[in-house]
Amino acid sequence: MNLTVKLASPALPLCEEWKEGLDGSLFHLANILLFLGFMGGSGFYGLLYLFTFMTLGFFCSILWAWSDPCTTDTFLWNFALFGVCLAQALYIAYKLRSLTFDKDFEDLYNCMFKRLGVSLTHFGKIVASSDGAVRNLEKGQCFAVEEKTQIDKLSVLLSGRIRVTVKGEFLHYIHPFQFLDSPEWDSLRPSEEGIFQ
Repeated sequence: MNLTVKLASPALPLCEEWKEGLDGSLFHLANILLFLGFMGGSGFYGLLYLFTFMTLGFFCSILWAWSDPCTTDTFLWNFALFGVCLAQALYIAYKLRSLTFDKDFEDLYNCMFKRLGVSLTHFGKIVASSDGAVRNLEKGQCFAVEEKTQIDKLSVLLSGRIRVTVKGEFLHYIHPFQFLDSPEWDSLRPSEEGIFQ
């Protein structure tokens, strides 16, 4: 007796070979770009990196989904996520563009505050609180006179050097990117007023 058994067709179709051509390449490129996007760091530049790669990845996913008429839902989701990532990337780029400073403040940030891990946003608030004031001193001009000058701000030397004296006796020099009045500033309580010693 010869029996032939007919196998039932599987519930899900089996893929017999890899999809070749442009649409398969776009799918893989999209996922590579999304992978690279998730490797972004922190801060404004890290966020810009992240959202730029995410935007490119979702754009490639849109092109891939467009090529297959059965992926309308995938196309719509990728289009929505593309729009959100593009908006975020443009917003972050705008915020970075608006955080520009004069050359003196850029040098101060790069030499001092960046190494301390202060973000550009916080540094911008510090500069704004001082109204971006830069004071030029001529040779021989005093920055502060002991027992006369009020301690009402914290200053940093940007260039040159300043000689510190007590009763006419030389103590030391203050060099660029060092605070001019940090001991006096640090010794005061928040509500207290004082003068240079």
